[in-house]
Amino acid sequence: MAMPKNLFLVRHGQSEGNLVRRQFETTNNESFFSDEFLDLHESQYKLTELGVTQAKKAGQYLKDNHFVAFDRMLVSNNVRAMQTAAHLDIKNALWMIDFNTRERDAGLFNTMAPSKRDAQYADQQKFYNTQPFLYRPPQGESMADVCERIKIVLGTLARECDGKNVIIVCHGHVMRGFRIMLERMSLQKSNELLLSQEAWARIPNCSILHYTRENPNDKGAELSNRLDWVRMIRPAGNGNLEDAFTKIERKKYTNEELFAEAEKNRNINA
Repeated sequence: MAMPKNLFLVRHGQSEGNLVRRQFETTNNESFFSDEFLDLHESQYKLTELGVTQAKKAGQYLKDNHFVAFDRMLVSNNVRAMQTAAHLDIKNALWMIDFNTRERDAGLFNTMAPSKRDAQYADQQKFYNTQPFLYRPPQGESMADVCERIKIVLGTLARECDGKNVIIVCHGHVMRGFRIMLERMSLQKSNELLLSQEAWARIPNCSILHYTRENPNDKGAELSNRLDWVRMIRPAGNGNLEDAFTKIERKKYTNEELFAEAEKNRNINA
């Protein structure tokens, strides 16, 4: 068994949830968290007009670069992901809805305004900014939980999609989870990914993570048995259109390096 030849992970376009949280961050006005909004389960958020435009731009990028012949097409069961997938407008598309690619569940924190959350659950946010990979909000999921779901998806792809082209329309946290799993990130690196605001860690709406087994510097070479190269594509903006492919280095540790890595995890607040 081996992985697909190409794996394209596409984040959904701007959703109602994205917009409300951006408006709050810009104005500090909690009125955007209306009763109507808070009564929605986050899986029900739909695309905004901007989100539709972003999805169409991502679809046009795929067409312009001849990435349109997919052997497996998966989409999250969240409304915004399904709408994004449809707006990509891939000819003869046959999407399979996979609940394992749904967005991370923030639990109770998706049902209340930030001030109420901070007042009532201050003690349950203790590790939010120090151990984000392991942190689990009340009645929600940790990123470690999300990665367990992603492991199921990757196992299916390895069994059924060896050498094929696969596209998955999903979510920002899910795409970070794929990165953690496929690139075999340590706990320290995973926490850095989840906390960083730098370009290497950000996943803008309708950005595309492209993993491949094909050496981008030698297209005639034999395929790697793993997805060894990755790049980020941003058809809807918020950065360079295309990053160069980078080779994935999956770290193995000597005994001495393992001691050092453990010390990093112990002293994360130092």
